[in-house]
Amino acid sequence: MHDEPRVLQDRILVQLLEERYQKLVVELRLQGQGKTLQDGAVHFCGLACTSSSDSYVFVPRNALKGSKLENQRIARTTMRVLAKYGQDTRDRQGTSSAEEGNVGLISTVQDLADDFRRYGVFAERVRYQTKNSGKPNWPRTAARELAMVSTNGNIVYPNIRTSRTLNAHDSILAQIQVGVLLEIVEHHGWWLEGLRGREAELKAYASPSFPRFLWSQKLQTLLPNLFAQRAIRLVYSLIAYLDENAHQNDGVTLYGMDDFHWVWERMLREVIPGAESGWNSRLPKPAYRHIASGRLQVQERGMQTDIVVRDGAALKVLDAKYYDATTVPNSPGWPDIVKQLFYHLALNSVTADEVRTGSFVFPAQNDGEGPFSQVAVVGPDQIEVGGFPSINCIYLNVVAVMEAYLGKRKIQVEIP
Repeated sequence: MHDEPRVLQDRILVQLLEERYQKLVVELRLQGQGKTLQDGAVHFCGLACTSSSDSYVFVPRNALKGSKLENQRIARTTMRVLAKYGQDTRDRQGTSSAEEGNVGLISTVQDLADDFRRYGVFAERVRYQTKNSGKPNWPRTAARELAMVSTNGNIVYPNIRTSRTLNAHDSILAQIQVGVLLEIVEHHGWWLEGLRGREAELKAYASPSFPRFLWSQKLQTLLPNLFAQRAIRLVYSLIAYLDENAHQNDGVTLYGMDDFHWVWERMLREVIPGAESGWNSRLPKPAYRHIASGRLQVQERGMQTDIVVRDGAALKVLDAKYYDATTVPNSPGWPDIVKQLFYHLALNSVTADEVRTGSFVFPAQNDGEGPFSQVAVVGPDQIEVGGFPSINCIYLNVVAVMEAYLGKRKIQVEIP
């Protein structure tokens, strides 16, 4: 099993990473996953395994604390958040519809671990023939055994053909499940509840004797003959794991996503009280008017607000922003600010409710721990221009948000 992984932070500078973990940078470049090394920083949140003994977990920006023990806990929380996000974004076919990365693989890992915790290694009920022990098989006894007549005239069989059932763990499905679980324990046992320490138990069972690249194919051939729901679900999960993680034996694997912004947005929508859905379909859309006919041709996609919160009779638009927001350069720019102003106008056009000022919501180490309170629009003389709604800046504890998301709880947040 891997030792506890080294804990790093999303958006860490590549230069810092190269100074300490040169091999990790090399492998990240070879993997070439999306925005991994964009703008001189590593854009990745999740687990990176570079060998059978070395692994690194990237936690969200502003999540790291001063304690190594606390950071390990945050690393476990991060992986569980990614697993839950992968489950929450699955489509009807069970495939994760996450915007990028392979969080679907993380949720599949979680599914396989949960199945093992609940039911153990898959067992087939096998009935085998016995004598004088188990359920009597009278037709077989009459055909195979010599009958005797008792003193009172009754037919007696000295030996009775019987059968017993046994839970067999040597099926192809059980062997592949064990092989996959041993991989999962090695790479993920540190964050999966109830799996650590069960490696010896798994090794007591038979593992596949055929090459790993055939495991998925063997499982596919089993599906037409399976009827039990657990067996079918287990086979699909194993196939998903093997197909998404085909190069496991290479020792270099990434489990995560390049842009944690999508998770930040999802979490805030789930944990902030008063969030209302359905507003995007009600907002106006842009349309182009033809010169000749004068008819309008409407674009399919209109404005996409992150979160609309109801506070009594007032509506407030929140925009989840996965920025540091500690200086002007690392804060949202003019395009994001303009969108907030348009949200304000759009909501005003479709509701009689009062539409208040919008807000940017940033991840921080602690609630309220950020330098900015508002975004204003100013003229060349640096004086605030009237007629533009201002935008508030809200900083929320990123770890507290993750824990609330996992616990399906709301958080206390004051929205101006």
